[in-house]
Amino acid sequence: MSDTANAHRERLSIWPYRSLSPRGFALVMAALASLAFCIGFGFFLMGAWPVIGFLGLELLVVWVAFRMNYRAAKRRQTLTATENALTIENIAPDGARNSTSLPTAWVQVDLTPRDAPDMASRSRQRVIAKSHGHTAEIGGFLHPAEMPKLAGEVRSMVSRARNAAMRDDTVDAGHSDPQTTDRTQR
Repeated sequence: MSDTANAHRERLSIWPYRSLSPRGFALVMAALASLAFCIGFGFFLMGAWPVIGFLGLELLVVWVAFRMNYRAAKRRQTLTATENALTIENIAPDGARNSTSLPTAWVQVDLTPRDAPDMASRSRQRVIAKSHGHTAEIGGFLHPAEMPKLAGEVRSMVSRARNAAMRDDTVDAGHSDPQTTDRTQR
């Protein structure tokens, strides 16, 4: 290979979408707290003051559920395609990292099942990268509607990395493609 080995590098970062911003979360919690206060005050005036504790517990449960959701949103996946490998790095919410590397020349990216399952079905589509008996799921935390587009994008990344590797091999062998040469001179 040429001395520009691994010159082609393409990166894609994936993370789950969360529509409620931190400011929106504060507003939702303030509205729930105001509602709980009004209800609690009414029960207090009727002499049923223990209800206030249950309303506070309800607010705590809602707050914990939102915090768990925001923590899960810290999950990330970074895909890096070079001439040599497709590297899939998983980053857990606690920061733990796990990496899988598959050779670009042999990796296959599949969307399983190919046809989207019907909405009543509990199954979902998955994007799987596989090579030589090793598999890795890509974007398992994304919405099912995003899976076909993700599969296409990852296939395109791998294809561009393979093409870059073939261009380098062709140039190294002394069989320079005039169009490739023209592009590099501009």
